[in-house]
Amino acid sequence: AEAIRIQGGQIFEQSAVTSITPGQPALVKTAKGAVKARFVVVAGNAYLGNLVPELAAKSMPCGTQVIATEVLGEERARSLLPQNYCLEDCNYLLDYYRTSGDHRLLYGGGVVYGARDPADIERLIIPKMLKTFPQLADIKVEYTWTGNFLLTLSRLPQFGRIGPNIYYMQGYSGHGVTCTHLAGKLLSEVLSGQAERFDAFAKLPHYPFPGGRLFRIPFTAAGAAWYTLRDRLGI
Repeated sequence: AEAIRIQGGQIFEQSAVTSITPGQPALVKTAKGAVKARFVVVAGNAYLGNLVPELAAKSMPCGTQVIATEVLGEERARSLLPQNYCLEDCNYLLDYYRTSGDHRLLYGGGVVYGARDPADIERLIIPKMLKTFPQLADIKVEYTWTGNFLLTLSRLPQFGRIGPNIYYMQGYSGHGVTCTHLAGKLLSEVLSGQAERFDAFAKLPHYPFPGGRLFRIPFTAAGAAWYTLRDRLGI
C-alpha cells in the first residue's frame, strides 16, 4: 500500500465494487461512485463473492482457523520447534504451525468448505494441536481467529484475462503467502507489456468443481472425508 502511495496512487477502503463492465476503458462501479480504468486487476480472491461469475464458477472459498497459545517462554517454544521452522503436515486436510516472535505457538488447520465461520474454533483446533504436541495439555489458548482462502480443483493458482484489459489472479489454495509475491511481480510485467511469464500461468486449465456451485461443497466435503480416512489408515 505504501509503495502505491509513493508512486502517486490512491487507495479507497470500504468501497466495495458492485460491478465491472468490460470495455476500453473498463467501468468499475461502487455503491457511491464509479471509476473508468485502462486496466482492472481483480485480486479479491476468497472475498469476491459473485462479482465476477466466470471466476466464482471455477473456485470455492474455504475457511481456515488459527489459535495462539499463551506465551510459552523461549526455552519451551524452542523445545517444540528447535530450528524455528514454519511447518505443515502432509495430510489431505493439513495442519500448519510455527512459533511467534513473543514465543507463542500458532497452530492452524481445519477447512470449512464454503467459508462459514465456525462457532467454536478452539474445539476444532486444540485436539489437533495436542495430537502434535501432547506436552502442551496444560497451556491456555489466548487468541483464536478465522480467515478465508480460495480453493481451486487443481490446487494451482488461476491467472488470466477477461477481455483485453481486465486481469485476475486468485486461487492460491492455502499457499498465498509465497505465491502472491510472484503474482504481483508477474502482474507488473504484464501491465508494462511483458506477458510471457504471466501467460505461462494463464495457460494452465481452470477446471470447474464437480457439481457446480450448488453441489460443490457437499461433493468436495465427501471427497475430503474419503482422503482423510485414507490418511488415518496410512494408505
